[in-house]
Amino acid sequence: MRSATLFGIYAAVVICLVTSLAALTLYNLEKTRWWDQRTQLAQEAYGLHLRLEANIFRLFKQHGDALLIGDRDGGEGEAALQAKIAENLADIRTVIAREIEMVGEEEIEELEQLDEIEADIRAINMAIAKITASGDPINTFIQIERLAALLDGEIDVRLDQKITAALDEEIEEVEEVLTDAAVFRAWNQKMVYGILAATLVMLILGLTSFNGQIRKPIIALQRNVDRLRNADYSETVDLGGSREFRDLGEVICQMSQSLSAQEASREEQRQHLEETVAARTAELQQLVDKLEMGEENRKQLMADISHELRTPLAIILGEADVTLRNSGGLNPDVSDTLARIRDSAKHTNQIVDDMLMVARYEAGQLRLDRREADVRKVLHDAISMFPDDVDVKSPDVPVRAPVDEVRLRQAVLALLQNARRYGGPTIAADLEDKQGEILISVEDHGPGLNAAEKSQAFDRFFRGSNASGQAVEGSGLGLPVVKSIVEAHGGTVELQDVAPSGLRVVISLPKEPRMKVAASDKHRKTA
Repeated sequence: MRSATLFGIYAAVVICLVTSLAALTLYNLEKTRWWDQRTQLAQEAYGLHLRLEANIFRLFKQHGDALLIGDRDGGEGEAALQAKIAENLADIRTVIAREIEMVGEEEIEELEQLDEIEADIRAINMAIAKITASGDPINTFIQIERLAALLDGEIDVRLDQKITAALDEEIEEVEEVLTDAAVFRAWNQKMVYGILAATLVMLILGLTSFNGQIRKPIIALQRNVDRLRNADYSETVDLGGSREFRDLGEVICQMSQSLSAQEASREEQRQHLEETVAARTAELQQLVDKLEMGEENRKQLMADISHELRTPLAIILGEADVTLRNSGGLNPDVSDTLARIRDSAKHTNQIVDDMLMVARYEAGQLRLDRREADVRKVLHDAISMFPDDVDVKSPDVPVRAPVDEVRLRQAVLALLQNARRYGGPTIAADLEDKQGEILISVEDHGPGLNAAEKSQAFDRFFRGSNASGQAVEGSGLGLPVVKSIVEAHGGTVELQDVAPSGLRVVISLPKEPRMKVAASDKHRKTA
């Protein structure tokens, strides 16, 4: 059975029991009110009969006194008593009418009994009136005897018996009402105890059903969910309890089987993926090794090519110089040709030197002759070798650092030449001595570089739009050479925009070496 149906039945039964208890309470209250009214009416009728009896005896005593001592008030006392008797009779009829309205026609007997009492009272009054009708004093003694006989016979026996019977009837009604009330209360008490017992039984059954149908399945559900959360699919899920929990247990069991299958499939996929990743990683590592080897070979090839080109270029340059020194008897066209060959050889030799230095840096073979030097002197030497004017700012005190003066001067001179080629006629150089580092900046007011060009400015042979658009000669090795020299010193190179236009190249050099100083290549043999 479903728990909703079961507890719906329990709820309906409990509601019925509570409703019955409430209805029983209301009925008990109504019945008690009815008994109180019935008892009150019986007691009221009893009192009215007592007053009627007293008034009757007072009336007859008044008649007797009138015979014995004479009627002093002219019959007013007897008239007043007769009015009270009539009022008593009317009140008793009213009470009896209310009793008939409450209990039915069984009280009509009291009304008939009252009619008999009233008829007897009228008959007695008529008899007394006949006795006292004669005003002759001789007959007074006879009237008294007749009145005494009437009182003894009609009033003391007959009328008194009827009034006593009416009083006994009212007392019996009161006792009957009290007896019925006691019986009803006993029955009502049993009913209340029965309803309370049934309610207690239903409560116990409800708690037992709740424990078996809901509480235990919930505990089992929590235990199985924790087990599934820990990826334990070994046990069969059986929640028990009501139909809902059994259905839920079947669903969880199916889900557990599905998760177990998915876990197994996922494990197989994971193993397959790991094997695939391992294989691809090995392939990628081989490719990386090949690329690294190719890059090393390329760097070494560039260094070897640059190195090997220096010898024939030196020969060409030397032969051209020797020939030009002895060009007195040569044709002017030949002399011009030799001069162009010498200039081209010089330019090519400079490019080869730059390529060789960049290649050596990339191959980790660039060696510096680092010595403690005044960086101001290096900056001024480079500016003195530069043919154009430069605005220079530098400290008044020496700025010392371990540098390769020749290489650093070459880097500064390369920046000045770039500024002249691409930046316009106004060039400024600045040297700053900061805590822990030295800043050398070269600034121009040309068109500058955009963000994309800045990201490629240190690539070999790259030339920005400000160079290619103006047909400016250059090899595209200036900034790569600067970067190689500066980074070999453990420093950095940064490109910054200048407002409103222009480019500032900032070299940052450490005051203390950040890397092991390589042996000097000053005495290294070159071809």
